[in-house]
Amino acid sequence: MSHSLKVTICDDSRLAQRQLALAIKNWNADISFADNGQMAIEAINDGRADLLFLDLNMPVMDGYQALQAIRDQDLPTMVIVVSGDIQERALKRVTELGAIAFIKKPISLEKLDKIIEDYGLVDQLLLSQESAAQGANQEVVIHPTQEERFSETANIAMGKAADRLSILLDTFISLSIPTVNLISNSELYMMVKGTSENDFTATISQGFVAGGISGESILITDKSGLPHIAQILGFSAEIDADLERDILVDLAGLLSSSFLKAYFQQIGISHINQGIPAFLDYKGQLEHLVAERAQEKTLAIEVTYSIASHEIYCDLLLLFTLDSIEPMDQRSELFSWTL
Repeated sequence: MSHSLKVTICDDSRLAQRQLALAIKNWNADISFADNGQMAIEAINDGRADLLFLDLNMPVMDGYQALQAIRDQDLPTMVIVVSGDIQERALKRVTELGAIAFIKKPISLEKLDKIIEDYGLVDQLLLSQESAAQGANQEVVIHPTQEERFSETANIAMGKAADRLSILLDTFISLSIPTVNLISNSELYMMVKGTSENDFTATISQGFVAGGISGESILITDKSGLPHIAQILGFSAEIDADLERDILVDLAGLLSSSFLKAYFQQIGISHINQGIPAFLDYKGQLEHLVAERAQEKTLAIEVTYSIASHEIYCDLLLLFTLDSIEPMDQRSELFSWTL
């Protein structure tokens, strides 16, 4: 048998790391892990990454920066990008930076097998038929925490929403790392108030109900990028108050509906009812909410979309009621984490 290949899985999500490790459990490989691009570079320099699986959206050093460093330093590794960011421009960008392949999350084993076949790695990576058969008969189940399931589902949904926005606006969308937290109404109030009490931001709210799960999406966006959005969308008229509201409402509806559709599809819900987007009055609606239920908790998923070249920045908050957490948790558990 050939020497085992050194494989590093680089992802800031421990769940994503474990899923990928289990997906290649029958490989003749020594597997190590990295939580960000900087750790991936260290793994390559330490001889632990003949093959590197690389996520794109990570703290410290993201996947694009890691690919740039690998190319600039001519580091000895083959890189397969595994990401929830499925924008066509993301694929083009990582290919130009030297990645040999791109696999969207959740990972497709068929595509992974095709990649190692195309690059002549089958004989080196695959164990003997007897060992592979033994591994195939050993069902491995991982038990991700609730936060891990919610975070990874949000990560994939964020990438799909960005892809839709990228196609519409014909530009690359930069993504943040989604955060999932239980926050009180008083914390929510301070978060939204800090961005809503000036003339340079807009805050749009839209309720939703789907499969016994309900909540509200809140989009907070910097209005300085409106001329660029209008130009991209083909508006030639001067932006007056009415056109500004129309653009903001369309943007809020697009981002929230794209994210929610992708999120709910992953937990087996295909139909979503959404309310009419409305501009949020923090002085009226939020202050009233805090006065009555300041300590009541809400599950909040926060993602950030930005187009730096056009000065467009959007924060999307998905707020789920406490009653929604249990059905969300149960539905996420229904999906197979077995490999």
